[in-house]
Amino acid sequence: MKGKRGAFMNVTEAEKNFGELVNKVYAEGISVDLERDDKVIARLTPVEPGSPLTIGELNAFLRGLPSLGEDADDFSQDVRAIRAEFPAEGNPWD
Repeated sequence: MKGKRGAFMNVTEAEKNFGELVNKVYAEGISVDLERDDKVIARLTPVEPGSPLTIGELNAFLRGLPSLGEDADDFSQDVRAIRAEFPAEGNPWD
């Protein structure tokens, strides 16, 4: 296999070491392209990483942030203006 972002492995090798391959993909966050006859036929890739924070830790973090106070309305207007300049992206799968 090669570097972290684009490892390659032939299907026969992947079959022989499947458990180890899955552990490597999970632990290192790499994707592995599986090849047959020098052609990529499949890709084994980790799921999107989860948050390192628990819900409780996130709530504690948010409670610890300073209040916007009098700046809340100005902040809200700024956010609306920025969002208007950058409309939401469409679904890439559509």
